[in-house]
Amino acid sequence: MGFRHILFPVDFSPRCYGAVPFVKAFAAHYRAAVTLVHVVERVPAWVGADGGYAVEVDMPRLKEEAEQKLAAFAMEQFPQLSVTRMVEEGDPGRCISDLAHCWHADLIMMPTHGRGAFRRKLLGSVTAKALHDCECAIWTGVHLEDPPPPVHTELKTILCAIELAPESAALLKYAREIGIEAGAAVHIVHAIPAAEVRPEKFYDQPLEVFLQDFARTEIAKLQSEAGTNFDAFIELGSVSKVVHEAAEKFDADLIIIGRGVVNRFAGDLRTEAYAIMREAPCPVISV
Repeated sequence: MGFRHILFPVDFSPRCYGAVPFVKAFAAHYRAAVTLVHVVERVPAWVGADGGYAVEVDMPRLKEEAEQKLAAFAMEQFPQLSVTRMVEEGDPGRCISDLAHCWHADLIMMPTHGRGAFRRKLLGSVTAKALHDCECAIWTGVHLEDPPPPVHTELKTILCAIELAPESAALLKYAREIGIEAGAAVHIVHAIPAAEVRPEKFYDQPLEVFLQDFARTEIAKLQSEAGTNFDAFIELGSVSKVVHEAAEKFDADLIIIGRGVVNRFAGDLRTEAYAIMREAPCPVISV
C-alpha cells in the first residue's frame, strides 16, 4: 500500500497555503509524485437590470496568468520537489474528478472552507463534488489559515471511524496499513446514533450500557476479521460530535473514514460525512 500520485488542487487561498506542509510531508513520506492543478472557471453571461447582455472574457489571457501564478506558487512552496503543473478550464469539481481518473491519482489533498451549516449541505461545493465523484482517497483539512508546526504534519495517532457493517473490516485493514507505514498508533471511534435507540428492546438493562456492550462485541468481530486489535472509543451521540470528541481525546493527527460506509450509516454523504470533515480538529482521509 501507499500513495504514489498526489493531486493537489490549488486556488491560492490561505487554506490552500496552509495545506502545503501536509502535501509536502505526504509526498516525502511516500515518495509520491505531486500534480498541482488550478481550474479557471468559465464566466457565464450576466443579466442586467435592463435586459440580458454578454460579458466578454479573455479566457486565453486568464489561463496564461493562472499558469504564471501557479508556476510561482510551485517555485515558492515546493522548491525542493519536482511537481507537475496543470491549468484547466471549466467546473473545478468536474475537472478535479476527471484529472484524478486520467492521471491515476490515488490521493487528492484539498482544504475545506468550513462556513457553517449551509456549507455542510451545499451540494455544489468543490469538495462535496470530489467526495461524490472521485474513487480515490481524499484528504481534507480545515482550520488551515495558518501553516501548522512541522510536528503536526507527522502521523503519530490515527483515528478510524467505523460503523457496525461488514465493510468496516476493510477500513480497519486500511487504517492498519497506514498506521504501520507511519509508525502511528491507531484507535477506533464508533458513534451510536439516537435513531438506533429503541428502548422497548432492552427491558431493564441500562440502555447506554447495552448499546455500548453490543457495539464492543460487533467491533471485536470486525477486528478479528481485519486482524487488528485497536482500542475503541464508543459513545452515544451524533457522528460528527463523537468523532470530534475522540479526536481531541487521543490528540489525533488524522481521521480515516469510509465514504461508502458513512453514507449508509449517517444517511447522506453530503451532510454527515462532510460534517465530520468540517468539524474535525485534524485532517480527514475518506476512502
